Amino acid sequence: MCRSILVPLDGSAFSEHALPLALSVARRSGAQLYLAHVLSGRGGLADMAERASAASRTAYLERVAQQIEKQSVRAPIMSILTGPVAETLLEHARSVGCDLIVLTTHGRGALSRLWLGSVADVIVRRSPVPVMLVRPHQPTVTIDTKTTRLSLRRILIPLDGSPLAEAIIEHSVHIGRIMDAEYTLLRVVDPSVLGLSAQDENAGAATVAQPLKDRAQAYLERQAEELRAQGLQVDAAVMVGEPSACILDYARMHSIDLIAMATHGRGGFSLLLLGSVADKVLRGSSLPLLLYSPGVK
Repeated sequence: MCRSILVPLDGSAFSEHALPLALSVARRSGAQLYLAHVLSGRGGLADMAERASAASRTAYLERVAQQIEKQSVRAPIMSILTGPVAETLLEHARSVGCDLIVLTTHGRGALSRLWLGSVADVIVRRSPVPVMLVRPHQPTVTIDTKTTRLSLRRILIPLDGSPLAEAIIEHSVHIGRIMDAEYTLLRVVDPSVLGLSAQDENAGAATVAQPLKDRAQAYLERQAEELRAQGLQVDAAVMVGEPSACILDYARMHSIDLIAMATHGRGGFSLLLLGSVADKVLRGSSLPLLLYSPGVK
């Protein structure tokens, strides 16, 4: 169920690229949309500059809200907040009971404050609810009937066999039901864990990985059957190779609309689960990503 969606906006056209997807989910689910802007000044709204900034940002959010309302979407609730940006947004999400946070992110460079930015990085790591990251495809975005009817019909869920990775499944299904989606569960067998190089694999040594492939397929089929029992359309696929490259290749070859992954919520993306894999997927894909950190309260 998705009853409320938070979209942080910083006043830039870049941040507004999160709106079409958030609006599409809100339109289909009937969710309440929350628009929030954070003033990071430490002195509250006591001085003239802060008051002027608050008035300017309020006017900005009102203009965005008016564009949204023209598309027959439920009127958004606007908030001007003050404090450390990421922490203030997370507290606001908790206070209004948001089920999903949608925000824009860069896709360049390494997974760091220079790339995601400190705000998105903290939100992904500390959010108790799923976070959808959107990559802009163009300098500006328009809010119209077409953009508020965007579709997420094919969802890719990479799994590594751990309960932690499986935590994303429930949230993927929530979004998928709203968007009438079909799902693919993907597990990648990495030949490097067997001491094989890519050249070894191509030379025919991949047969060494066959038992791992068989176990991976059996595991995915068990997961898929549980979802099929709920009336969902689910495929299962096993690939051999470098994990991030396989995820990106599969997404491109099968017209995937959304990649969903679980992450640890401490110290950035965990190297034990996705780590550099999530980093490379985020950098290499223009698709929206749904990320969730299990265990965050």
